[in-house]
Amino acid sequence: MSILLLSTIGGVISAVSTSAGAGLAPLFTRFERLRKYHMSMDFALGVMLSAVAFSLVGPEIMKGQNHLLVISGLIFGALFIYLTHKMITFFNRNQKFNNYKILLMAALIFHNLPEGMGAGASLAGMSLSEAIPLQVALSVQNIVEGLLLTLLLRGLGLNLKLAVLGGVLSGLIEMSGAVMAGFLMEKSVVLLPFLLSLAGGSMMMSVGLEVQESISLGKRIERSQFVSGLLVIPLTNLLLG
Repeated sequence: MSILLLSTIGGVISAVSTSAGAGLAPLFTRFERLRKYHMSMDFALGVMLSAVAFSLVGPEIMKGQNHLLVISGLIFGALFIYLTHKMITFFNRNQKFNNYKILLMAALIFHNLPEGMGAGASLAGMSLSEAIPLQVALSVQNIVEGLLLTLLLRGLGLNLKLAVLGGVLSGLIEMSGAVMAGFLMEKSVVLLPFLLSLAGGSMMMSVGLEVQESISLGKRIERSQFVSGLLVIPLTNLLLG
């Protein structure tokens, strides 16, 4: 298979898993019940850090190569999410909507692009033994994020059908990121560490901003859910080994 095709398949997996999460939203139609499922976001945060440490960035650092590409990818990914956060805060300064809902929704949407690039690049540039655990972890995380994003859209006043559609469309953002990664890697496979680290940097910043926002609102991180998320990739590696 070509690099672009493999990368696109990675994007399709991400889009389908995100859409599956959005499709679960009709089961949780009352936004007031969202706080009961906030711990699911804690699980997703753990999965993101697990992906960064064990698949996206950690292995590249352990190889002792391409440090410049890895560091630059981390910086650009983190900066992308940070500037998005600042932009949303600026445009929402009139507080028309609950700031936390807006920021969380924006983080879920905008980190999908570099995350999709990481999903596509991993399937196109890694061995299957390395790529499958990451695909599993991202798919699990995407289901949670697709559900949460759809519930947030419901909470902002969209009807259920439009909210589900919004969740599905967010998955297409991941797919576009994967196609973009495949196109870039067809030009130069050397870009793989940069693309993986770009996804890692964006996910790390997303986790950091979410934790900061939760603390500022007095929300407690559910440790058991967070630790369970951290264990996703190591356990997948163990099962596949």
